[in-house]
Amino acid sequence: MSASTDRTIKLWDIDGKRLIHTLGVHKDMARTALFLPDGRRALTAGDDGEIVLRQLADGAVLHVFSSGQNGGVNKLAISPDGKRAVSGHDTGRVIVWDIEKGSVLHVMPGHDWSISAVAVSPDGTRAISGSIEGTLKLWDIGTGKQLRSWHGHERGPYGVVFTADGRHLITGSGDYTIKLWDLDSGREVRRLEGHSGTVYALALSTDGKRLLSGSLDGTARLWDMETGSETALFDSRSGPIYAVAFAADGTVLTGGYDRTIRDWPAGGGDGVVLFAGAPD
Repeated sequence: MSASTDRTIKLWDIDGKRLIHTLGVHKDMARTALFLPDGRRALTAGDDGEIVLRQLADGAVLHVFSSGQNGGVNKLAISPDGKRAVSGHDTGRVIVWDIEKGSVLHVMPGHDWSISAVAVSPDGTRAISGSIEGTLKLWDIGTGKQLRSWHGHERGPYGVVFTADGRHLITGSGDYTIKLWDLDSGREVRRLEGHSGTVYALALSTDGKRLLSGSLDGTARLWDMETGSETALFDSRSGPIYAVAFAADGTVLTGGYDRTIRDWPAGGGDGVVLFAGAPD
């Protein structure tokens, strides 16, 4: 599933290399599209300030969550059980939503700058948010209370993921670095360097051993989380990479400025165009 500046949400068949259908259209730029754990529904969001619950089979709109005066939705995350969603907005607000009831649980106004990243912990009890000036905040999803706040980067963190144990956080930033944090102490444990542009997206493999990063420098990189070393480089040669993911078979997927979705061999090398973007 992909979200685009052309406002559309599209559902793709990776094996068949074909478009299944356009799932829906937002009123402004579509920022994010996420599958719910049930495999039947999705949440999509964008600059129009709407978070839309959609049915995958036909794109039917099941519910619309409106952020109102809280502004456009920059980032979105879903709890592992599919019951909660956390959104980050251009006003600096972070909102927790009850997906099942279609209602707002908490509005957290702790940031002074636009939100650039959000993620939910593996146990669904906590959320992390990052804003464009480099501040990170840890929240209790159940109460809406702030648990920790620290200045993690010189520029905004755009990619954030929790490790499987929920005790560590990985952030990728506009200062070109990737950092591993110990959430108990708030300390930086490791720093991964190699990108020459903003690290815009991160994905962690299911076993937690590999980290995939995508950057505005036009490359995606694979990292060994045990050693911190870079193990593979994927060069799009066609501009910034905005989205990265691991496919079920372990290969790497990227989406970028050229509106093309590519599949890359896990060991590095040239990618295969799965879905080509429209011509200029």
